[in-house]
Amino acid sequence: MSGRARCAVPFCRRTAAEAAGYVDQGFLCGAHWRLRPPGLKAEWVAHNRECRRLPGPFWCHPPGSPSRMERLDLERAHLDLWARTKAVCIEIAMGVTA
Repeated sequence: MSGRARCAVPFCRRTAAEAAGYVDQGFLCGAHWRLRPPGLKAEWVAHNRECRRLPGPFWCHPPGSPSRMERLDLERAHLDLWARTKAVCIEIAMGVTA
C-alpha cells in the first residue's frame, strides 16, 4: 500500500495520502481523533489559538528574538501534546482506559 499512511491506532484500516504530509503511524483518522477527552480537546483549542497568535515556523523569526523562542516552545509543546493525544486515543480505542 505505497503512498498511503496508516492510522496510528493498531488494527485500524483507515489510511491517508502521504502526499498530504502524513507519515505512517503519524496521524489519527477522524473516528479516532474524535475519541479525545474534553480536557485534551480544550488543550488543542488553546494550543491552536497560541499558534495563530504567533504564526510561521520558528526559523522565520529573527534569531535570538523573544518571538523565535516563544515559537520554538510552541513547537515543542505541539510535539508533546501530539504524543499525549496519540497515546490517549490509542488507549481508548483499544479499551485500555475509558
